[in-house]
Amino acid sequence: MLRILPEPPIWKAVLGFDFDDTLVLKDGSTALDPRFFDCLQWVRSTYGAAWGIATGRSLYQLVEGFNESDFPFLPDFVIAREREIYFPGQFGRWVPHDEWNQKCERDHHKLFRKCKRALGKVRKFVEAHTSASWVSEVEDAAAIVATSDREMDEIQGFIEDLSKHSNLTFERNSIYLRFSHMDYNKGSGLVEAADRWGIGPDRILAVGDNFNDLSMLKPEICDACGCPSNAVGEVRDYVQNRGGKVADSPGSVGVMEVMGHYFDQ
Repeated sequence: MLRILPEPPIWKAVLGFDFDDTLVLKDGSTALDPRFFDCLQWVRSTYGAAWGIATGRSLYQLVEGFNESDFPFLPDFVIAREREIYFPGQFGRWVPHDEWNQKCERDHHKLFRKCKRALGKVRKFVEAHTSASWVSEVEDAAAIVATSDREMDEIQGFIEDLSKHSNLTFERNSIYLRFSHMDYNKGSGLVEAADRWGIGPDRILAVGDNFNDLSMLKPEICDACGCPSNAVGEVRDYVQNRGGKVADSPGSVGVMEVMGHYFDQ
């Protein structure tokens, strides 16, 4: 059963990890390395490091992932859909960060109304010139699922060439793309979550593997960053160029390498 670990008197640092293909590998066993949680708990208790998951998954999908991967204890926070913040409550329930989440929802609805015409042009291109799927959801103006990374590269190029609203951007993870407001992403969510304990970017470590993790790997978001060996080339290059840790191993073993690089063990 998932459990909530007790907090130390004062958190001194924050760890922000992506979920899919950073901790849990899609193309292999869904189980994390059994040593991962021992390593994480040691860093958590020794250095007073709160830890969280930042993911493109919905909260429901993320909880499913925790159960499938046999997480022995809950994170201290999660960032779902790359922007919504939740903290663990009683009885395994997740409590929304209401002020942030409600403002996030209002700003997205307002932006998508203003950008209806630009989004329409993207949809027309996708449906007329690609085999990708245009997905409309209640929570989002639109998302795109391509048939390959190459096809998504083509779609991304078209989107970037459009003259669009200054606040409209997108988050991409391989063949998946979601439109969003530029003020809300894994990076801004990580800073907001850490602020709950008065922790700033100088005491944040972020680890991710794909394009939608770049927002939380920036120096203005985290002083320390890393990625597993299976990260896409752009992420590996970014981490290396800013002096972060590129692990030699994939998945959770790679994340352990990153923690070992920054914390004495």
